[in-house]
Amino acid sequence: MKELLLMLENLSNDIDSFFSRFSRRQRTPQQIRNDRAMRKWWRSFKKEGESMFPFILLVIVLGGVGFLAIHSG
Repeated sequence: MKELLLMLENLSNDIDSFFSRFSRRQRTPQQIRNDRAMRKWWRSFKKEGESMFPFILLVIVLGGVGFLAIHSG
């Protein structure tokens, strides 16, 4: 049991060190521009409240169609 706990602790440390490499990296200028463009698009999308409901409805319908397509065969 102690060996299992030690293995899990080591795994946790390895995962933390793996993902910390990505958080320390500097973003490139293109990534910064993409982030700004995406935030601008999202703000305009949220302002248009009337387009939100059809979008959500479309996602639900497509999800249902995909579910039926997978489970009917």
